[in-house]
Amino acid sequence: MSERRTSNRSAGFTLIELLVVIAIIAILIALLLPAVQQAREAARRTQCRNNLKQLGIAMHNYHDTYNTLPPAYVQATVADNKGHWAWSAFLLPYIDQTPLFNTLNVNGQLPSAAIQANLGAMQNQLAAFDCPSDNGPRVHDPALDPGYAIEDATTTTNRGLALSNYVASNSTSAPRQAGRAGTDGTQGATGAFFRNSRTNFSNITDGSSNTILVGERAWLSGAQRMSAGTLYAVRDANAGGPAAQDVNPGWNQGIMTIVGTSKWGINPVLTGPNTETSASYSSQHTGGAHFLMGDGAVKFLSQNIFNIGETVAPAPINSTFEALVGIADGFVIGDY
Repeated sequence: MSERRTSNRSAGFTLIELLVVIAIIAILIALLLPAVQQAREAARRTQCRNNLKQLGIAMHNYHDTYNTLPPAYVQATVADNKGHWAWSAFLLPYIDQTPLFNTLNVNGQLPSAAIQANLGAMQNQLAAFDCPSDNGPRVHDPALDPGYAIEDATTTTNRGLALSNYVASNSTSAPRQAGRAGTDGTQGATGAFFRNSRTNFSNITDGSSNTILVGERAWLSGAQRMSAGTLYAVRDANAGGPAAQDVNPGWNQGIMTIVGTSKWGINPVLTGPNTETSASYSSQHTGGAHFLMGDGAVKFLSQNIFNIGETVAPAPINSTFEALVGIADGFVIGDY
């Protein structure tokens, strides 16, 4: 009678088989992860475009109401550090934020009073002004960036303003430059937005589809820091004309926190924390940034777009990016 043999082998995996399975899973994850990341970034870029489209609709609705685009900011007769209401505050009723507009009492009090009475509201970063690809903070740190904060009404306490990833189009020159013709400096701003500006679409003789209204600005950390923009208000903005900032405290405050310039192109190399190049347009998207045009379209412009940049003021507008910022330069724009 033959002896029945039994196997001692278990039904589970051997160590080698388990390692092979783990290796295969790791390879699949490595292959799939970039695709997942790309899909997520594509979704974030789409949301960023939608934000700017929403701001474009708001701009047009504001224009329909007042026959003008909102000003970059309204100059208030207050100490510089107390702040001035910016274009983003005036758009609140047109982006379904009428309750916030009323809470801040934009038409009835100054930003310094609003930030003292409603600190939480003034530091509330709205989704419409937040690029989801940007990994910066939601509120500016007054210790790190005092120029991105304002003092409250009755003390000298600096309160950080909410962060914005979108700035209005101001100039082909550096925003710090005072007026280049006349004491008011109105010739300094070649773009649509400056101090107390009242630009309407009839002033945009280059055509609304060829004119930038709003562009992106990123928060970039590190030694060469760019602190994006400020929401609702601007500090130290009333010196030197519509294309100027207060040059006394330095580059890290003034109108540059709410407007942008084409002078240094898109995504320039920074030379330090919040230096003059921080007045540029930038984004966390690869290769360029989104821009809202006057006709409501949103375009992604390459950081390699033809841009000469102004080196001496005044200088002619003679490159594509400059022409897209200027509202009435007559420069013929080709493909870009």
